[in-house]
Amino acid sequence: MDGSDAAMSGLTPVQGLDLSGAWHLADCYMIYASGKVQRPWGSSAHGYLIYAPEGHMCKSLNYPKADGRIACISHCGRYEVVGDRVRHLISVSADIDEVGTTEEQTIALRDGHLPLSSSPAPAGGPGSVIHYIWNKAQAVAPKTPF
Repeated sequence: MDGSDAAMSGLTPVQGLDLSGAWHLADCYMIYASGKVQRPWGSSAHGYLIYAPEGHMCKSLNYPKADGRIACISHCGRYEVVGDRVRHLISVSADIDEVGTTEEQTIALRDGHLPLSSSPAPAGGPGSVIHYIWNKAQAVAPKTPF
């Protein structure tokens, strides 16, 4: 798959909620089936999620690993909004296994905040939910901790 619009044909145009713009990561937490809440990266993760009005998107997250190195989660492609869900149709990724897959999350857009959640959470097991809280990015970039 080459990521071109022709290769991604058959997509529904972006409809419903207007997600366009840049969003920065404000928080990320996982809730396990037991009710336990965990922040997989503490408060050290930083990232951007960018939605273009014509249906393209890009997400990039950086967080420190236990060994001190910086890890990156990054993918780009098309997106579509269907009801209360957004689907990222991944055509480019730092993880080659993600290319050609779809990431689907529930949307709860309100007052400059974009909470996205999916279940089960990666590495969270059945009944778990991961929540990403994105804030509308301002003209000034948030402070970088690294």
